[in-house]
Amino acid sequence: MLPPDLDVTRSCRAYMASMLAEGAQGPERIHAGLSDALWYSPKDRRALRALCDARPREFTRWLFERERDGHYSGLIMVWPAGYSTPVHDHAGLWGIELVLQGALGVEDYELVADTDGVLQPHFVGTTLLEEGESCMFRGTAGHAHRCTNLSARRPAVTLHLYGGLLEAYRHFEPARGGRYAIEPTIARIDGGLGPARLRSA
Repeated sequence: MLPPDLDVTRSCRAYMASMLAEGAQGPERIHAGLSDALWYSPKDRRALRALCDARPREFTRWLFERERDGHYSGLIMVWPAGYSTPVHDHAGLWGIELVLQGALGVEDYELVADTDGVLQPHFVGTTLLEEGESCMFRGTAGHAHRCTNLSARRPAVTLHLYGGLLEAYRHFEPARGGRYAIEPTIARIDGGLGPARLRSA
């Protein structure tokens, strides 16, 4: 059972409140100071390790903030060993992904229309993120990515910020002839962390 709040989510909300008070709403400034602002305590590690152990084969997403004016939302994600997402976009939202435990591989793709006008992902490159490292994307219409827990034995835990509430997105399913089919997808939330108003969201 997760505690009602974590030190890392509390420190993230405090940092984001200071950023918004300064007028920073774009990802570059937020990303620049995020890692130094977070406190991922031993208590947090124990709590999230217990969640990993309780649901070892499940990829789960835990909402810890839905900012009241819609400027951003925050989630903790728990990755089973070896888990990989499909290639997916973020519905035009910017995003920041920071590794709290483990290591993540982030494959970036450019979305390009084929001769039938259907968007197809084209691989651009991979970013490898160790504990404490993060990456940012601007949420442009032509961006998609796929994330993978790089360990075949251990879970990973990540913190994510988005420039709004990500309720639905598109993922790209491999089809015949090396093409991809576009699948609209609902962004599932498995639970909440923090103030009660968020847990009922």
